[in-house]
Amino acid sequence: MAKSDLEATVREWIRAGAEVQSGLLLFSQNSKNARFVSLVRLNPTKYRPLLINKLCALAGIDPNKEATTPRRRFRDDFPFLRTPDCPPELKILATDKITAHDRYIQSHERLFDCVTLDDCYRTAHEAIENFLENRAIFQELDYYREHGAILGKHRIFEYLQRRKQLDGLNIVDLLAEQRRLRSAIWRINDELKKGTKPHLQTEREQRRRQKEILLDEVNKLIDGYTHAR
Repeated sequence: MAKSDLEATVREWIRAGAEVQSGLLLFSQNSKNARFVSLVRLNPTKYRPLLINKLCALAGIDPNKEATTPRRRFRDDFPFLRTPDCPPELKILATDKITAHDRYIQSHERLFDCVTLDDCYRTAHEAIENFLENRAIFQELDYYREHGAILGKHRIFEYLQRRKQLDGLNIVDLLAEQRRLRSAIWRINDELKKGTKPHLQTEREQRRRQKEILLDEVNKLIDGYTHAR
């Protein structure tokens, strides 16, 4: 990871509460000191301050100038999620963030039980993918908390925009969209079945899920036309 990217990521990690498991993955990506990782895992509470110092050193940050606070409840970090005018996209992302974080924790713990290189690769990839997803969602929530506006870089915004466009389609366009989505889902399933480029598996599964949800919405709209007649 580039020094500037690492600095920004470490600052975000500290601002989010410096959760130990996320910090260990970040440390592992930027240091070969496996013994330190094992030490922190033995007593996370005791060695959390040392982990913060180590990551700050790697990123070139003065830890004394960073506000490190105990980990708070997720909803307390983003109180706007409780307000009636909170954008629905952010509420969806908040739920996805919890899921991504749980999956990251589970896969990170399984890393220490891997017995083959293939198992290690798949588990590490799953951990990294969910870690990156968690960070991408945090950036959206953190940006809204700081600026009161949507950053809009997460792929969910493109998906939701596409969902809104469906309501304006006539029956001919809906049938064409149905065929396009079915074809896209078939191609993704074929890619997953072949197992080529395993590093893209998580991304492909996410694309398939979004297209399946869109197809379900298209089918409902088509059914609405049929029943209306």
